[in-house]
Order: sequence, then C-alpha cells, then structure tokens
Amino acid sequence: MTPKTFFQRGAVPVLAMLLGLTGVASGQAIINSADFFDPDFRAERPGSAPGLLTLTVDTSLYNPGSQTDGNVTWTHQAGGLVELDISVVAGVNLAAYTQTTGNTLVFGRELTTTGLVGLLGPTISSVVGASAINSWDSQATVGGLSLGSGSAYTVSFTVASGGGINLNALSAANFGLSSNGVAIQDINTVETLNVLNLLQLGGGLTNIEFTFIAPSNLNQLEFSFDAATIANVSLLGGITDNQNVLTFSNFAVTPVPEPGSLTLLGLGIYFLVRRRNRV
Repeated sequence: MTPKTFFQRGAVPVLAMLLGLTGVASGQAIINSADFFDPDFRAERPGSAPGLLTLTVDTSLYNPGSQTDGNVTWTHQAGGLVELDISVVAGVNLAAYTQTTGNTLVFGRELTTTGLVGLLGPTISSVVGASAINSWDSQATVGGLSLGSGSAYTVSFTVASGGGINLNALSAANFGLSSNGVAIQDINTVETLNVLNLLQLGGGLTNIEFTFIAPSNLNQLEFSFDAATIANVSLLGGITDNQNVLTFSNFAVTPVPEPGSLTLLGLGIYFLVRRRNRV
C-alpha cells in the first residue's frame, strides 16, 4: 500500500481521533523541578553557647527568612532542637532542618558532636531519646505565571521517606495549593493533600498527581509542604549523622489539553494531508 493509498483509506481520521482522545499533544510543563527548587538554602536553628551540663529543648519554628531565585521564592521553617553540653568538654546537637538543594526539597535532621569522644555515648543517648516535636514547613511562591480561568492543570511530584524512617512517628505530612493567599479547591476535593496517608499506602515512595481547575486568571501559585512528628524524636529511627525524613522531587505543573482542542488539531492534520494528496 502506497502512502497516498494509506491516507486515502481513512488511517488519518483514526489518527486524528486518537490524538484527540489520548492527549498525545500534551502541553509543556509551566513549572519544573529544575527551576522550582531554586534557590538552594537551609533553615536549621543554631545551637546555643556551651554550658555546664546544659540540656536544651526547643520545638519552636526557626525561620531564617525567604530567598528568591528568578520567579521562585522559598520560605523555610524548621522546629526541633535538642542539645546537651558538658561545658567545653563535649556536646551533642540534634536539629531538624528544611532545605532546598539541587532538584529536591528535604525535611531532615542533623546530628553533630563536639569534644571528647569517650564522653559522647551517654550524651548522644540523652539527646536522641529526648521528648521533642520535630516540625518542618516550607512554602514556595512562583510568580510570572499565566493560568487561564477554567483551565485544568496537573500537579505532580514524588515524595520519599528516608532509609530506616518509621512513618508512624510522623503525626502529619501535607501539601497545599493556593494563589494570592486563597486556597485552591479541587485537590482531591479538599484544600490540602494528606501526603502521610499516601506515603503509608505506598510503602515510603509515592508518585503524586492531581488536577485542579484555575478559579480565575492566575499570575502566581503558592505551594506549601509541611510535616511533624509525635513527641519522642527517637521514634523516627536511628541517626548517626544526617537523616532525610522526607524528600520531595520531580515537581511539575502542566496544563491539561482540552479534548476538543486536540480533536480539532487531529482533524486539521487529516484535512491538510488529504488536500495535499489531491494535488
């Protein structure tokens, strides 16, 4: 069968309908991981000055301010600091941190030690076993957008829990979406997405995707990520240095092509080819 006969026998109309029904001509991402997780910076409460047998527990959120790169502004907060100092001889510090780095957002904990190694055993046990709530909170504002009222958009990202993390020690993990301070509905019919439930179902690694409808013409979107633990910090799992509790990656916001528009595109291709075959 010649190419001309192939087109004349109706294969192109079928192709046109497939384009319209399957969404092959999907739009390019308007937000992607390469830009979304900029700039790289970290929120972690600094430790206090050493004191004689001083145990410090601070669960308040620490906010070092916001940073901007291009049209993306991140605000990080992290709560949960436990430290034990034995004068200037030895010290242990366990602090929650929130960080954008590379193409990821990380909710983690860092254990640092100073001083004489022989004294650190009981000191570490006291710090890691302390009763302190860890909490993480990050918000990203992306400006310079042009979302059309009534148009559909897909948000997708991956969330993973770190090695050895006990998800039952997390009391919450959520994702929220808003614009100019107004929450956008249609995130699985609620305003926030319960990431913790999805993580527990997915076994520690979950690909999340949902669609929302722009309620009006929008020039910016705000994305919020947060998580918290129950009181005993040791329940998350053992830690010897850095511990990634949750890592968010592969973030994208993509317009959803309208089926009618794709069908018209397919039909346009069909009539164009048919016209050429008649020449």
